[in-house]
Amino acid sequence: MPYAHNDGIDIYYETHGEGPPLVLLHGFTAQSAQWQAYGYVDELRQSHRLILIDARGHGNSAKPHERSAYRLEQRLGDIVAVLDALGIACAHFCGYSMGGWLAFGMACHHPQRVASLIVGGAHPYQETFDTFEGVDGADPDAFIAALEGFIGERIGARARAVILDNDLAALCAAAVDRASFAAWLPSLAVPLLMFVGERDQRLAPVRRAAAELDAALVVLPHYGHGGALAARAALMPHFRAFLQART
Repeated sequence: MPYAHNDGIDIYYETHGEGPPLVLLHGFTAQSAQWQAYGYVDELRQSHRLILIDARGHGNSAKPHERSAYRLEQRLGDIVAVLDALGIACAHFCGYSMGGWLAFGMACHHPQRVASLIVGGAHPYQETFDTFEGVDGADPDAFIAALEGFIGERIGARARAVILDNDLAALCAAAVDRASFAAWLPSLAVPLLMFVGERDQRLAPVRRAAAELDAALVVLPHYGHGGALAARAALMPHFRAFLQART
């Protein structure tokens, strides 16, 4: 399996297709295989070289248990390490939830590496993991309760089983407050497409970010945070139009 290396941390990635590079960044508790499961890889590999990355603490990447290992600069460094390993100077980015926040981070801290952004279920403002206070992963029920509090909705039995098939101690370590990128927004010039579920509690800040950044925004009726990425059929025409205009 291919790995990039960032300061002793092994970061798993894989590539699919040919064309302009497009990095896919998954959400908290998920992994890069999510993009295949929902059909995005089959759709987008026809026009782009896809780079799927497992974030540290997730999937096949290293899973440190120390909170200090999940600082923003380290997480962005993981993405840069993958781009460098592949010899890619600049790429399009598509991220959902945590992946969307990291995509914003790349555009703010490494703008020369970012050609465009597609961000779902995420915004560039500060977000806290208060619901994970005192949760260390030893109790699966406590972990699910903390996650439900963070995303603002209940987690179904099938999703619960997938989430619990993780290193919960590593995920708890990764549950650190997300920094705000508000100071960078006035100078953020990268093309941006945003999407969010109508029932996602992040709808208001996503709308605010889209207005502030003059970004295209797709609101998915009837979807919450946990399910919006499954709306591939509704999202794909917007993805294709946005990416084609920048290729």
